[in-house]
Amino acid sequence: MIARTFLVLALSLPAAAQQICLAEGTATSLQITTIDESNPNGPGTVVLQDVEFLPIELTGRTLAREHDATRARRIERNGLLRIELPDGGRVLRYRRVGGQFWGFLHVARDGSARVVLEQAGLPGNVDPFMDRVAIADDGAHGAVGLLAGGMFVFKLDGTVYPSTGRPDRLVVAAPKEVEPTGVMVGPTHVFYATDDEEIFRCSLADGAVPFDLTPPPVPNVRIGGELAMSRDGQHVVFLYGPQHLQQLWHAGTVGAATLLPPPAAKYEDPNYLPEGNGGPAMLLNDDGTRLFFVDASLRDELYLLDLQGTLPTLHVTDDPIFEPYIGVYILPKFDGNNLLIAIGDLNRMDWYRSGLSASGGTVQNLTATGTVTQPYFPGTLDPRAAADAGNELFVLEQRQGGVDLRRLDVATGSSTVVQQGASLTLGVGTALTGPADILVSGSGGDRLYVGGSHQPFATTPAGIAMTVPSQGIFAATWVHLQNNFGVPVFYLPDGTLLPGAFGQGRPQIAMTAADGVVIDDGTLRYIALGVDVVVQRPPAAVRLVLSGAGV
Repeated sequence: MIARTFLVLALSLPAAAQQICLAEGTATSLQITTIDESNPNGPGTVVLQDVEFLPIELTGRTLAREHDATRARRIERNGLLRIELPDGGRVLRYRRVGGQFWGFLHVARDGSARVVLEQAGLPGNVDPFMDRVAIADDGAHGAVGLLAGGMFVFKLDGTVYPSTGRPDRLVVAAPKEVEPTGVMVGPTHVFYATDDEEIFRCSLADGAVPFDLTPPPVPNVRIGGELAMSRDGQHVVFLYGPQHLQQLWHAGTVGAATLLPPPAAKYEDPNYLPEGNGGPAMLLNDDGTRLFFVDASLRDELYLLDLQGTLPTLHVTDDPIFEPYIGVYILPKFDGNNLLIAIGDLNRMDWYRSGLSASGGTVQNLTATGTVTQPYFPGTLDPRAAADAGNELFVLEQRQGGVDLRRLDVATGSSTVVQQGASLTLGVGTALTGPADILVSGSGGDRLYVGGSHQPFATTPAGIAMTVPSQGIFAATWVHLQNNFGVPVFYLPDGTLLPGAFGQGRPQIAMTAADGVVIDDGTLRYIALGVDVVVQRPPAAVRLVLSGAGV
């Protein structure tokens, strides 16, 4: 009670027009309702009825993107897969009325909810959509293809297209069929490949029509099924040509596609998740001026290319730089124009930085567990996953008998193993304000690294676990104790801790954009400045808090 009192006093007044979005009912028949945050026991607004949430898949999904809270990413919370948007909103996929209708629900940062796209089921109540959706990194637009042909784009910024009066509009008509893996969305354009080996871009502006980017036809032509897009969403690179003898092509938001200098070869597609390993094998830097790509004609050979055509291409794994047959790689990341990547043999790698120059480029061994002079031999590291913390990488590395957490400074290349355990896992929190906190969990205890500084904030002993944190005006995590007991803990970066009341199970804790907190531990409660109320809702077998930064 004391901690809750402190919490009530510390929170600010909720702003006007803020909502709390709830899903209530049974797992296969939910009602989606929003309630006014300034009057949580007032009448709510029903958004949808008889809804079942479904798994959702994202195009362009990489190992790094899954742990990057500054981009749209696919995460799971409370057993619900969703696309988390960088502003704290999210996209959920659903069907309703037993499959008569299928669609996508956008729950915005302010808690409001609306359907951004819905279609009737195909005969037999079959899903009419392709098996994945494209969402822009900035979380403002999305796109999805239809099984019967055609493609919709939709808005996630709260506005509608004047031509339709809805958040969606059809930009590709049937029977033209898009490749489900070949759709990428930026802030101003969508790029997409089709099943008849063509590629297009289309402005997201209302009334815009597709522009054909397809290169001149050649015999037995194939377009790569996946596109590499720059972080700014203004550039894509794709493969075009006969299978195993394709060329690299670049397209921007204006003009035609242009052929890049490397000769035709067996280049690798980006190799996105879930079908690929999420490496990826083709990656553009943020502004589309550098391209990392892989030539697999004989074995994987790694290259770095200047798309502006000023500097010579660097063969990163050339024999004078690396011993012959080296070429296993994982987790490429650009720091400006420089490429950071782990390279070596299977389970035996080091981290390297590669950059271009007029004299041919450089490759520097950052972790130096193998040789520090060229040609480089395999190291001893085995990276498996990484969280991008801006100026640092948090890297999980497999070792005999356990897993290490390495912190790698992107600017200096210095690195340190800061945590060890039998089975460490990474979790990047959800945040409405500021950088998200990072949780590293393991059998030997959990450690929380606070966003911004990414310094260790809290550690638990073995057997005591924390949930991936969420952040609003406060941050929150649920600390699991023994026998299914636990306690919610609210905290500030300065070290202030506000533990709540002990309870059983795992409650839902959602930090709202209006600086309130919603807690459901069997009793739904809303807390803000001067407010601590039990929210009276009809009994429900399932109740999910869909809005806010939630654990």
